Amino acid sequence: MMLKINCFLLFFCLLNSAIIIAQVGINNPNPSAMLDVTGSVLVGKKLYLENPGDYPEIRGSKLLIKKTDEQIVKYDIDQSKYGPINYVQFVFKNTNAIGLQNYDSKISANDYLVTVQGFYFLVTGTNDTNITIHSNLAESNIEGYQIYAYIDNTTQTWHIKGFINDSTFRNNADVDTAIDLYINLIIFRNGFIAKSLEDVSVDMNNQETKTVPPPSGF
Repeated sequence: MMLKINCFLLFFCLLNSAIIIAQVGINNPNPSAMLDVTGSVLVGKKLYLENPGDYPEIRGSKLLIKKTDEQIVKYDIDQSKYGPINYVQFVFKNTNAIGLQNYDSKISANDYLVTVQGFYFLVTGTNDTNITIHSNLAESNIEGYQIYAYIDNTTQTWHIKGFINDSTFRNNADVDTAIDLYINLIIFRNGFIAKSLEDVSVDMNNQETKTVPPPSGF
């Protein structure tokens, strides 16, 4: 009987020891996680998170970032002049019937990555979407759109174009018309969560399909 009691006590002690080792509280006598810290945390070097999982109380929490002077500060989107991902709508009023040929957004190509998320156009000064496209080459032609953001190598800023090839915009009366052009842009902060990769050039060799290696790093 004594041997059984001793074995039970030993098992009980080992179980308690495992629980104590499994959960550590700092300024918290009743930890609810493996490491439960009540208060501020100062990391002198680097902090690595492996498989952090889901956190049910993500709302209202802040992100810590390292400044250029090596200081660790709290990143508050409400006080920042930019976010990691930004959204803006450009509205070009009374645009010529041939569309937007070139617009310098003044957004630095060194600091940001810009993509067109969507677009639409109206007869200028109205809510009328009844716009047709008239080809300058042939009545039977249906031309394609070119609406995109690109880097101008001279200014090193993002430029925007929005037009139809060899065509004009026309209203319901089949007359060339100015338009109000709406272009939605997604702007990513370089070096924060976005990374620009080298261009991928693929020679299709007049084939419809082809299998090529993925971009570098994937």
